[in-house]
Amino acid sequence: MVTEQVDFALAEVALLGAAYRRAAHDGADWRWPPESLQNLTRPEVARALAAQLAAVARLRLWAQELYWLQEQVRLRAMVP
Repeated sequence: MVTEQVDFALAEVALLGAAYRRAAHDGADWRWPPESLQNLTRPEVARALAAQLAAVARLRLWAQELYWLQEQVRLRAMVP
């Protein structure tokens, strides 16, 4: 189950990253390039980046859980 959650979180990060890039590139009349910090003043870009960062945080938690479980299995294998 944990590996499925990690896979889901990876997909979520990828999708939200694409949504952020799209939001940053939309608005051809915007005077700042998509990669500039000033672009974050646009609410839709800021929301998209915040969603992606939240997904990265969830991925980190699931990855830590998976690592902890793998370590438990490894340690149990060492005990006779």
